Amino acid sequence: MIPELLLAVVPVALILVISEYLWRKKIAKGERARKFIHILSGVWMAFWPLYLPYEGIFILGTAALSLLIYSRITNLFHAIYAVKRKTYGDVLFAVAIMVCAYLAKADWIFTTSILFMALADGGAAVAGRLWGVSNQYFVLGYKALKKSVAGTMAFIVLAYVAIACGWILGGEEIIRSNTIVVLITLPIVATLLENFAPYGLDNLLSPVFVTILLNSLQ
Repeated sequence: MIPELLLAVVPVALILVISEYLWRKKIAKGERARKFIHILSGVWMAFWPLYLPYEGIFILGTAALSLLIYSRITNLFHAIYAVKRKTYGDVLFAVAIMVCAYLAKADWIFTTSILFMALADGGAAVAGRLWGVSNQYFVLGYKALKKSVAGTMAFIVLAYVAIACGWILGGEEIIRSNTIVVLITLPIVATLLENFAPYGLDNLLSPVFVTILLNSLQ
């Protein structure tokens, strides 16, 4: 069990250390540094069920939550919090890992759900910063819900990448039997959640929704 835990934790620790180094060297700051952590660590965590039991994942999620709360108090990891907007996405990220580990009825469901949070949501933020300056919009007129067409389109595309990973890891039969629900309803609703959830709440709502919906198809 110890080798498996090390395999799970060490890469995430390296990502945090590297991000802090890049922040101190002023190579990556703000959203760029934050999304570096979000995407890389989240994608790695998505595949934890391949070698860890869910009890272990839940414990690691709890440890991550404790560390993030401590970091909020002490500003331990500057790269995570070096953003001007108000967000609780970091804490909700860890909560999502715990909730999905508790709810997921299959490994591929957990992986797909976390990839929606890590890859699709993180990729949407990156695309929005790179190509979304000229096509921004405010959902319902709220400044806290500033999005971009480029970011939204990136979310949808990467949502299908997440679904494809789920297909490969064991969800082929379920996805094939529920094509409309998985390939149309799931990405659309998850995109709406990503658009309407303020302050990083989409980090929790999106993966939990994906888990619940895919569980219902089992």
